[in-house]
Amino acid sequence: MQVQQIGLSHARFVLAIILMFWPPVAGFGQTSAASQVNAGTADFEAVAKSATAAREAGHIDEAIGEYRRAVEMNPGWEEGWWYLGTLLYDGDRYSEANPAFQKLVELAPGAGPGWSFLGLCEFETKDYGKSLEHLEKGLAFGDGDDPEIARVSKYHLALLLIRGGEFERATKLLTSTFGQSEMSAQLKIALGLAILRVPLLPDELDPSQDALVHAAGEAAGAVAQDNSARSLTAFSSLLKDYPSAPYLHYAYGKALASAGRDENALRQQEEEVAISPKSAMPWIEISQLELRLQHPQKALHAAEEAVKRAPDLPASHKALGEILQTLGKKEKAKEELALGEKMEGGTSPREVRIAQMYSNRTSATGNGNAQTTARQASGSASGSFEEYSSRAATAQAAGDADQAIQNFQQALQLRPDWDDGRWNLAMLHYSAGHFSEAIAELKRWVERRPNFGTAWAVMGLCEFEMKDYKNALLHLQRGEELGFGGSPEAIGLARYHLAVLENRSSQFESAMETLAPGTRSGTLAKEVQIALGMALLRMPLLPEQVEPSKESLVQSAGEIAAQLLNSKYDQAFPRFQVLLKEYPSVPFIHYAYGTALGALSEFDEAEIELRAELQVSPGSELPYVSLASVALKRHRPAEALAFAQRAVQLAPDSAESHYVLGRACLELGQDEQAVHELATASKLAPGSPEVHFNLAKAYAKAKLPEKAEQERAIFARLNALAEEQRSRSGNQAYGGSHDAGEFTSGRVETEKPAAPQHP
Repeated sequence: MQVQQIGLSHARFVLAIILMFWPPVAGFGQTSAASQVNAGTADFEAVAKSATAAREAGHIDEAIGEYRRAVEMNPGWEEGWWYLGTLLYDGDRYSEANPAFQKLVELAPGAGPGWSFLGLCEFETKDYGKSLEHLEKGLAFGDGDDPEIARVSKYHLALLLIRGGEFERATKLLTSTFGQSEMSAQLKIALGLAILRVPLLPDELDPSQDALVHAAGEAAGAVAQDNSARSLTAFSSLLKDYPSAPYLHYAYGKALASAGRDENALRQQEEEVAISPKSAMPWIEISQLELRLQHPQKALHAAEEAVKRAPDLPASHKALGEILQTLGKKEKAKEELALGEKMEGGTSPREVRIAQMYSNRTSATGNGNAQTTARQASGSASGSFEEYSSRAATAQAAGDADQAIQNFQQALQLRPDWDDGRWNLAMLHYSAGHFSEAIAELKRWVERRPNFGTAWAVMGLCEFEMKDYKNALLHLQRGEELGFGGSPEAIGLARYHLAVLENRSSQFESAMETLAPGTRSGTLAKEVQIALGMALLRMPLLPEQVEPSKESLVQSAGEIAAQLLNSKYDQAFPRFQVLLKEYPSVPFIHYAYGTALGALSEFDEAEIELRAELQVSPGSELPYVSLASVALKRHRPAEALAFAQRAVQLAPDSAESHYVLGRACLELGQDEQAVHELATASKLAPGSPEVHFNLAKAYAKAKLPEKAEQERAIFARLNALAEEQRSRSGNQAYGGSHDAGEFTSGRVETEKPAAPQHP
């Protein structure tokens, strides 16, 4: 099992579990307990054996107690300190694990895993200075025979480097460790922080910046995986939404320069100079670009501007030195290069304006809203916390929202950590339509309670009302993953808004799955019906953006989608036929009908509908993917190959396209190509059990047994999670507009994508 295939917070847990049952890692004393110094007594041997037995039996508390006794009797027992530390670490008892690892590295100062675990404990207890030092030592000494320790340690080290402003080094560390593997949500956030040059940890990020950082991480992930076309497209789209975000033009310019588009790159760096006039970074890039464009004097000017803005930055002096060298000014060049080399290794100062722009601590200094401030000022200037909280509860019970809000605010000024009061205040603001005030309170709430899904969901609903759709989608998704609370009506409201936003962002299968529970009551709300219809017809819009002339079509499609989700094919299929008579040229009706027919193995009819969709939607890869899938089921791999190749041409970033192409290659005995295509699909859809299952087959046929076994293990884990998810959702037979039995597009969640911190 590899870290890149599971959430990093879960990786920490799995890592400790694995280590508990393994022999000590290389670098620690590996002699038996009986042969340790001062370990000759029968009592010590008995306690050591008891500790081992308890650990292997999974009796964790008993094992911890026995290991404590054993190391007290024999403080030089390295193995005992190792297992005591990992057991405590696994139980989130970081402050207790810390001294165990400290003792371990005293006994084995050259053992990298000991330093790594010590640094991880210090990270969790927020002793970031020591954590950085000790994770660096772990990296320098190496992590023995276990790559898992290295991966988790490097991730946390990269976060600390980002926090300290060493963005290039952090990016290089993340890219070299994870760049060619799955990009988990946590990794994308880390890369997003680095590319935007935000000197914060993920849990220090203001939720209002989540959408920007997440999107920047997507672009940075494409850069890390050397996907130039995808990265440039992602940056271009980002700048349409965030044209004034600091360092976004800078990052786009660097990506353009890497693609050999120097003139365009130069324009982006000039845009960055306007946005970040005090920064040396765009000037350094400009100097290099001007030099490549054979404008040496302009290059010199740019390098001088960089030094002027950041005289303590080694890169500024290095850039100036290189330009001077090119111009033949060797003595001055030598001075600048020597100065840059002398400064190398120093830490860059944190850019305060960026930290303040992105930090959740900024919003925590107050509610940040004039209306709220006015309400606070109008309250009584005196009174105890007990008086204000009592008045707030009385007013809330009486339905006097304004009075309740005022008293909750006064009480919270006296006791800011009163969680119940803050939650009630947020809900009062939400109910009154004060969405910005509600968001301000919810930000402070999730700062203290980051794993409370309902708070994220309500924040998403507020953002939806304020038309901040990108953040609303992320926060409603996080709320769903952590678990919605409240009444069935409240949960239904959150699910509906989540599905609407999933439709808007073209996540149509996800929208159907989100809405599925609401289709089982027998009566389908009109709003849910519309959202389902939009998902079936693949309309990336908000409901109010649907043209009035298409409302009847969308409603009918929604009714059909609900029938499919509840396996009522006998009712859905005649409705499809009626709909197609009325709307034969509307995109994706033939496709939806064809995939539903294919799910019931009615292949002849499915092919007819899917080929009809090719005429309606010639630029879409989806009918080609489904035709390839049908051909594979009918044991026609050559036919499947042709359809799949066309699908990949139309959508090179589609996991499903690469998956069916890999399957076709596998059937045709093209093992090397099958491995390539299925490995590509696994990167694009890391949560799909089917992809990993077939990739294991491809590796086995290509005589790569170790990789095959690894993929089988991933498949087994993901398949178990998928079965659990299907069980929870009622085992629906229809999974949207693709054959759910053939391919899972990534909705199988391996872990909740929260940052790897613990509440």
